[in-house]
Amino acid sequence: MREAAALPLIVITAWEGLVDRARVRAGQTVLVHGGAGGVGHIAVQLARAAGAEVYATGRAPQRAVIEQYGATFIDAEAHAVADYVQQYTAGEGFDVVYDTVGGEVLDASFAAARTYGGHVVSCLGWGTHSLAPLSFRAATYSGVFTLLPLLTGRGHAHHGEILREAARLVEAGKLSVRMDAREFAFAEANASHAAVEAGTAQGKIVVSGYAV
Repeated sequence: MREAAALPLIVITAWEGLVDRARVRAGQTVLVHGGAGGVGHIAVQLARAAGAEVYATGRAPQRAVIEQYGATFIDAEAHAVADYVQQYTAGEGFDVVYDTVGGEVLDASFAAARTYGGHVVSCLGWGTHSLAPLSFRAATYSGVFTLLPLLTGRGHAHHGEILREAARLVEAGKLSVRMDAREFAFAEANASHAAVEAGTAQGKIVVSGYAV
């Protein structure tokens, strides 16, 4: 039940970026920024399920988590974009880059996209960024905003379709949610928020129960 509660938002966000926008497919190279995060580790698994060759950035302590989900780990703090683009794509760039971090990482995503046809997707593209690096590569950018159906009243049915497909992947053993080991009751909701704000969560946090 905890896993089922944690899945919907992150899987819809990852799916809309990789499947709906970038049309990820077998044989492509996919780079996920923030591969150990909530959306990131789901994006890694969806890309692998599609048959892509997956790479993911993170910090050194996150290496085991990223490799657990089947991606090649890239220490973004230790390696410049140009270096890992050269190492893993022979300088061509990645077919799909999914930014789940935002800020300067989105700019790095533009620099990592493949020339002619690369596609950068971000679920945190809220700042002001120069599109010049992307334009000079003849590449594409797409934003993901999962709350649009709530704001516009359109798209609810598609979210249902995504969740049904995700359930099939879960049943097939191709998709799982990384859960924080701690369990919080409804009365401990403040503590759960504090854990998220402090950055101590090791996976998704779910609050169980409700006020009577």
